[in-house]
Amino acid sequence: MSWKDYPAHGYSVPEEILAAPVKEDVEGISTAILDELKAVLAEEFQLQWTASGETGWYPNQGNGYGGKSMTTTFNSVQWDSDNAPVESSEWARILAIINRITTARGLGTMKLSPDADTVKNDPAWHEELVEKYGTADPHKLYWITGTAYADSQWFSVYLVNVDRDTTGKAAAEYEKSGFPPRTISLSYGATTVSRDDLPAFKDALAPFQGLTPPEPTTSD
Repeated sequence: MSWKDYPAHGYSVPEEILAAPVKEDVEGISTAILDELKAVLAEEFQLQWTASGETGWYPNQGNGYGGKSMTTTFNSVQWDSDNAPVESSEWARILAIINRITTARGLGTMKLSPDADTVKNDPAWHEELVEKYGTADPHKLYWITGTAYADSQWFSVYLVNVDRDTTGKAAAEYEKSGFPPRTISLSYGATTVSRDDLPAFKDALAPFQGLTPPEPTTSD
């Protein structure tokens, strides 16, 4: 047995890939989740949405051990709203709506970054946030990110409103960058295998069941 024959990348979790929807179903799942979220948030907060980037499939060429991975990764377009509320109570409503839908879709609730517990237990990050943004309180920052992850699928949100920064620095930075200064950004991704490749993937994985993959030795 050689790890060169391992059918997934060394950093992946094969049990999650086996639990993921097959490649042929992923784009439909992506569309369903994103369309539901866009519709609910648009009605609740009077938003319109614009797509940025492109939908794409990206084969994972290497497994990290000099062999080939059988998996492939999907990334949806990113959907950006034309506005975002400024009040923390409204942000809480947005995140609650997203968590309700991601949970119903099997992805669970989002892990937020930054979150209060992590900042509290990481003095270096606390200091960095205060130095850069003037506060380490997630309820006072002008941006927050969140990711729901399950079964080799992930849903991501980025929420920003520069008006929450009373110094005006954020507004000036975003004006220079060209990025939307007040928006809710939504996207979905997954790593999986095709329906036709699934039996071969399981067969190739069988000799490695119960073993802990070593640290990958190549950068692919």
